[in-house]
Amino acid sequence: MKKILLSILLTIAFPMLAFAYSDVSDSTSYKIAIDSISTKGIVSGYADGTFRPNAKINRAEFTKIVVGAALSYNSAQDPSGYDIYSNQGLTFSDMEPKAWYIPYLRKAVENDIISGYLDGTFKPAQTINLVEATKILVNSFKIDTIQPTGNEWYSKYLETLLGQKVIPDSFHSLTQTVTRGEMAEMVWRIMENKTDQPAATLAKLQNPCNPLGENVPSNIDMAKVRATWLKWYNDARAAAGLYAYTYNDQLNRSAITWSETKKAQGSMDHKRSPGDAYYDYNKITAWFADLGLVFKNVYRVTHTENIGWGVYHCSKADCTDDLINAIRTTFDFYMAEKGTASHAHYDSVMNAYFKEIGLGIAIDQASGKYYLTTHYGTEIISNPLPICSQP
Repeated sequence: MKKILLSILLTIAFPMLAFAYSDVSDSTSYKIAIDSISTKGIVSGYADGTFRPNAKINRAEFTKIVVGAALSYNSAQDPSGYDIYSNQGLTFSDMEPKAWYIPYLRKAVENDIISGYLDGTFKPAQTINLVEATKILVNSFKIDTIQPTGNEWYSKYLETLLGQKVIPDSFHSLTQTVTRGEMAEMVWRIMENKTDQPAATLAKLQNPCNPLGENVPSNIDMAKVRATWLKWYNDARAAAGLYAYTYNDQLNRSAITWSETKKAQGSMDHKRSPGDAYYDYNKITAWFADLGLVFKNVYRVTHTENIGWGVYHCSKADCTDDLINAIRTTFDFYMAEKGTASHAHYDSVMNAYFKEIGLGIAIDQASGKYYLTTHYGTEIISNPLPICSQP
């Protein structure tokens, strides 16, 4: 009786704890899903206390999480007794020896969840796109598929999950890469049989567009922030007899993407991968190309990137002016380089060959910082997917 009473008291005193990732707030997309599957032990965050909901997830990570959730499998509790990290039973040619994901790939193969690529690889480090994810989800959770209208290899998986409203409306194309937040949302919808959430449609996915990706708090009027930033630029350029810059939504998207990436990493720089030089033009060119952006070469000028970060705290009903005042310090820093030995930021603001710019700001409310990126381009000569209309 005492043990039962003690258990009741402990339950009252220590209810199930919600996960408190430093980068997941009430305004974060898919917070309920992230908290739910974290509480169940399906996923965990990083050592720095973040979840990184906007970070892309690779094929190995996605397989581990989904297979673990669907089969209630945890490699740390594998009772098989043999070396679960050996390549035994697996024929993929690109697995690292003793890699952490091997037990989950084996479970996936044994349960007919994955088959890999025709060339015999699995590509564990490659980001996973929507249609690849649908196959793993359907096969892992043994979901009965419908008779699809399409005849592609993925049609039955995709249309089945669309019919059950598993795929959130943040997806705008069939090949869009999956983020950690979207992964959490889809797993949660399947496990909890959630069919009442905003969902993607086949028509939308078959007429693809790229989302802008803006994720600022609702108490900020980003249109006003962006207009103010552009006015500062064009006032300075007019005083120097230069034509005005205009915004390009493709550059807004690329700038937002970089700011969100660096926010997830917790630091602001130009490095596209570990070990890079601080500013590697060729790496940045390739990064733009991955987003579908190629720029006209005008007297050896194509594109550049200015970055900055600063302190930002605001919890008022309208924080627009507070953010504007905060980012003014970054603009003033750029302009203060005039006449100094290091003037790359100033030169970007006043360049005679760039025509269009994009501004991206990511706000980390937990750490009280903003991460700001400005992208500059001569002229986009590629044919990127259009930017989706914003609601």
